[in-house]
Amino acid sequence: MTTSWPRIWLLYAIGVLAAGQLGIVPPLVPALQRDLELSLATAGFAVSLVTLVGALFGLLAGGWCERLGHARAGGLGLLVMAGAAAICAVAEDAPTLLAARGLAGIGYLLVVVAGPSLMAATAEPRHHPVVLSLWSTFVPVGIALAGFATATAGSEGGWRTVFLVDGAVLAGAVLFWTVIIARTQPARGIDRGEASGWLRPAMPLAVSFFCFALLFLALAGILPAYLAADRGVSAAMAGSIVAIATAFGIAGSFAAGWLMRSGVAPGRIVSIGLTASALAAVFAFHAPELTLAVAGFTASFAIGGMVPAAAFASVPRIAPDQRAIGPINGLLAQAGSLGSLAGPPALAYWVGWTGWSLAPVLLLAVAALGAAAALLMPRR
Repeated sequence: MTTSWPRIWLLYAIGVLAAGQLGIVPPLVPALQRDLELSLATAGFAVSLVTLVGALFGLLAGGWCERLGHARAGGLGLLVMAGAAAICAVAEDAPTLLAARGLAGIGYLLVVVAGPSLMAATAEPRHHPVVLSLWSTFVPVGIALAGFATATAGSEGGWRTVFLVDGAVLAGAVLFWTVIIARTQPARGIDRGEASGWLRPAMPLAVSFFCFALLFLALAGILPAYLAADRGVSAAMAGSIVAIATAFGIAGSFAAGWLMRSGVAPGRIVSIGLTASALAAVFAFHAPELTLAVAGFTASFAIGGMVPAAAFASVPRIAPDQRAIGPINGLLAQAGSLGSLAGPPALAYWVGWTGWSLAPVLLLAVAALGAAAALLMPRR
């Protein structure tokens, strides 16, 4: 088998488009509150509902995608997201909007589970580290692009226009998927007992990925408040600093791909990435100057970016059967979503109880747990 790079890039682009569903709503929150009379809590729920679906049903989606076939499941996910965007465009009240966002979460989950499985099947084994490192960047890239496009288009055409355009782009992606991707993989039956056995060796990886998602989102979510409260930075500047710092995680993902091609085991990269990322954050919280603090936080996000790349690249290695890749990807999706949901409130509660000076204690504890779990990952 020869790696098909055009197909790899198409799958990546579709993953970025799916991740855009996470970033499309935040810039629209003020307009949605005004037009649909949403409370701030309801608007926030509209933002996070996509992630909540993954936290609840990620593992279930992994097995279901394997039964249906990843190519069919991914196409169905795009179609569901297109329909959800159309419903959002015509929503007249909060229940309709929230129902549509939940539907978008289902479609997003199908694409997230199917995407890396198809990329692994499309690439030669020697290209898996690079290909899956690329896939690991789809969420930050998708959120950033969607946020930029929404902020621009929303101010010109309104939030309904944004959702209509989003639905049209997703419908076009369905067409591309049907023509280029959908013929590539048949459905395969799996037994529940088999699936349970496949997931056991992946549990340490899932724990590590949960810890990474918790750390990354906790730090990204609470950092603007810290910069404003403890460092005297304006809200606008704090937001810019965090956006730039988190973007460095993409560089870390590609660095992990290079390390894996050089022979470093993914489990070791995950362990080192979690530990070093937390230590960089500790330095940043106690840095004497703002410049050093920003450098420390940037280094933390950059080093942490190695973790998802190594985690996704680990899946084909630890899967005892080719059919296990889908369920393991579903397990990762669920673990990451749970960590994303738990991270910001956990760190906020901890800081409220102990103060900013002890914020790194929680980060170090979670990183230590994830690093220890990564060292238990089987080597194949």
